[in-house]
Amino acid sequence: MEDHLAGSPAAAPFYQGHPRSLRAYREKLDEVRARFGRAERERAAAALRPTSARAAERLRRFVEEGGAVVTTGQQPALFTGPLYTAHKVLNTVRLAAALEARLGAVVLPVFWSGSEDHDFAEANHTFAVDGEGRLHRLAVRPTRALPFALSEMPLGDDVESTLDDFEHVVASNGDARFGIRLILDAFLPGVTLADAYRQTIEALFAPFDLLVTDAADPALKAASLPALLREAERAAAHERRVAEQTAALAEAGYPAQVTVVEGATNLFFHGPAGRERLYREGDGFVARDSRRRFTLTEVERELARDPRCFSPNVLLRPVVESYVFPTLAYVAGPGETAYFAQAGPLFAAYGIRAPVVFPRLSAEIVPHEVQEIMDRLGLEADELAAHEHEVVTRIARGRVPAEVQARLRELRASLVERFGAVIDAAHGIDPNLDLAIGARRNRALLEVAAVERKVLTHVKRRDPALAREVATTRNHLRPRGEPQERVLNLFPYLARQPTLLEEIAAAMEVELSDD
Repeated sequence: MEDHLAGSPAAAPFYQGHPRSLRAYREKLDEVRARFGRAERERAAAALRPTSARAAERLRRFVEEGGAVVTTGQQPALFTGPLYTAHKVLNTVRLAAALEARLGAVVLPVFWSGSEDHDFAEANHTFAVDGEGRLHRLAVRPTRALPFALSEMPLGDDVESTLDDFEHVVASNGDARFGIRLILDAFLPGVTLADAYRQTIEALFAPFDLLVTDAADPALKAASLPALLREAERAAAHERRVAEQTAALAEAGYPAQVTVVEGATNLFFHGPAGRERLYREGDGFVARDSRRRFTLTEVERELARDPRCFSPNVLLRPVVESYVFPTLAYVAGPGETAYFAQAGPLFAAYGIRAPVVFPRLSAEIVPHEVQEIMDRLGLEADELAAHEHEVVTRIARGRVPAEVQARLRELRASLVERFGAVIDAAHGIDPNLDLAIGARRNRALLEVAAVERKVLTHVKRRDPALAREVATTRNHLRPRGEPQERVLNLFPYLARQPTLLEEIAAAMEVELSDD
């Protein structure tokens, strides 16, 4: 991702243009205009859900006048999941606006809800920080035991108690009325996790005139049917192309994001065993868990009967997206940026120029009380990736009086020097004494370390709030040792600052150059 954004010559061959270059977007706009006439735009519009009246009017203009879209996407998650989803959406909105202004064409911001994903263990929980700085994990249980797509996984009754817990966490941060209302209206027993997620995204980002599509939407599935058919027909050739690209990436020094498995297609089958990978077997295909076998004709027949029974994998999904929508650019996280590098030959196989990959911008939300703690303790955010006790110990060590630190250093140096002298003097008696004396020196140094720990313990006791303040700061900025945006939920911060989304969007400046 860093090499792509930096314009590294090693990364450039795997992408279609630099994300800051207007020329790359103009070239891509010419390509989508050639592929998307009015009928194709109508087909694309049928799969898009406007979140506001202005978004609906812009969608009408897109059909009438032409234009393009900037997309991003994410797997559904409980209560919208980690913060980076909001970052991706707002970055997409800002990039679309910047490109529309510079290119003179309608450019719509589109969010793709990855409702066909089936990793429920990744989607069924969220983390949130309460008003006291404590980190909470909130989760729901699966209602189906098999790996069904999230669009096929209804929420159980336990979502109600989880909602109660979440509401308390959010309300402890401030005014929870707006944000929590969106969640309460969407996440209901019997509603699928994917539908609840999409509904919340639509309501949350309506002020930004977002358009939303759902991977399992019937209109989208119908529009993508020819692309899925082509994948089945040319599965072996596509596998070979991706394997060659993966080898080229490795030669350039980039690890593969997706392992190429011999015989595995880029399609999943949705059947009685849930969502499972489709493999080539002779002239046909097999879904190994259910042992369901298909000829190519049977795949075509099943797709014609119900396009929802097959879905693309992570490499084919962006190709399907660009097949259905005139995608000018995709706002991608680090993993997705790597996917696009690996999927390049699939775009070519479909006669599509890959969209420009725009690595998403990030934001870090620092509550005022957290900033005050960091300033007082001399803490930097990067230091918080260490375990909590390590951070507390480092701060306490800095508070040990200078004279005590100096005496401990002198004691260590003296022990090393004096024991060294004894070892030298005794070496002539018996060289084996070196190890015996050295072992006692080491034990003496361990005693010094124990003294230092005792001093640190007493320093920590003088400030009982230190551990709590470090925990609060870490929970907000590096929860579980990870970046904030990859773990924490948005809504507690919305309760603190109702205008937060507008402020994040304003901070996400998109710089484009004419070269």
